[in-house]
Amino acid sequence: MKTNRAKWFFAALGLCAILLPAGAARADTISFRISVDTSSLSASSGYLDFQFNPSNTPFDPATVTLVNFLSDGTLTGALADIGDVNGTLPGTVVIGNTAGLNDHTEGFTFGSFFDIFVTLDTPSVSGTAAGGSTFALGVLASDGITPALAGDPLVQINLDATTGNPSITNNSPGGEAVVTSTPEPGSPLLVATGLMALVGGWRQIRERKLSNVARS
Repeated sequence: MKTNRAKWFFAALGLCAILLPAGAARADTISFRISVDTSSLSASSGYLDFQFNPSNTPFDPATVTLVNFLSDGTLTGALADIGDVNGTLPGTVVIGNTAGLNDHTEGFTFGSFFDIFVTLDTPSVSGTAAGGSTFALGVLASDGITPALAGDPLVQINLDATTGNPSITNNSPGGEAVVTSTPEPGSPLLVATGLMALVGGWRQIRERKLSNVARS
């Protein structure tokens, strides 16, 4: 019985070994949850500014998708978009890096917090790009220029030109912004974990059947 368990365990590990390197080679879709404490700005008016811009050319085409916006504050309407932008909050907003400046700005009456999920997607990481792309979140005062919290941008995520890997800069003066990595639903790690669970469950069912046959 122990031998069979060992065989199934190493079979599952083999599946992980196949899947995980493939995922590492892709490295093209990365998701983050950004949570911002705005209690110091509560009831004041301002703007939430989202940008996704390339640096040097040539660069790999990429998008950033904003979803699941949640807040006890109030969105008061979007300004005119600049560049490659589609959608408005609290729905889905997709910003491409096709122009030099790609900017989506929402008027906002601040509550105590807001959360948003950000997915950066580079469909093909060429490895030969001269420049990466940068996502920036700004929290601005009512003039639309002055940072409402000291950092400007408050959060910045840079995608490496060669690998597509992210580096995060958190400029919140008192830790108001928290950036958390979140796995993709179809990520190889989650798939591999699911496969290990399935293999384990199938093995248990098989062992029960063999045990019942032995009793009879």
